[in-house]
Amino acid sequence: APDGSGNPKCDDRMVGCRMLMKKKILILVCLLAVLLAGADVGTVQVNAAVRNRITGTKRKGYVYVDRAGTVVKAGEIRQAVDFVLKNSSRKNKTRQRLRQCYDALVKFSYFHMGTEVPTARNIKSCARYMFTRKRGSCYYYAAAMAYIARVLGYDSRVAVGGVTARGPYAQLSPHGWCEVRIGSRWLICDCSMQRAHSDQNLFLVSEIRYPFRMRRDKTYVMTVKKGRVIWKQLLPAFR
Repeated sequence: APDGSGNPKCDDRMVGCRMLMKKKILILVCLLAVLLAGADVGTVQVNAAVRNRITGTKRKGYVYVDRAGTVVKAGEIRQAVDFVLKNSSRKNKTRQRLRQCYDALVKFSYFHMGTEVPTARNIKSCARYMFTRKRGSCYYYAAAMAYIARVLGYDSRVAVGGVTARGPYAQLSPHGWCEVRIGSRWLICDCSMQRAHSDQNLFLVSEIRYPFRMRRDKTYVMTVKKGRVIWKQLLPAFR
């Protein structure tokens, strides 16, 4: 007998146990396959203590890690990380680094890109163009600044509408700007108007204190989830 007892009942019990064990293993394998199929391909988890900031070393490179601890591999995010590292000091506080990057972005050349207003879908391409070509229109400044603020740990968004610096009766020109959340408030960072009006401070100013007449038509907010960047238009009630 297989168990050395010569008892057929013992043999039957052992066979049953083996079959039950095989079923359990098969179930576990199936569950693992389902979990892997639902996981995001290419996501990388890092130290649980690293959240919503740039991390890394010179030897291994630097990356942005979202609030879930996932490395974000989007090209515009990587470009924003490179821009921050090049144009700000890691010894400074986060808001100081944001200001340094703002000043550096303002120095990029203004270039008229047509009158088409960006949608949520193509904001990322505006940022990519600005980081690569170092020139662009107000929408391109706004998109790039939003990515810069994001990798520095701030919630950010892009607003589009109109603006004028020519008085109360002048027609508004199409315009876009970046907004950064500081505490509970959304504050404006307007790189393109800053470039044209160096005597004004347009870095982290409230809409009430913004010195020019403006109109908001749409607001696009950036969210980062499971290593992916998503842009969505906000409804008017949530602006």
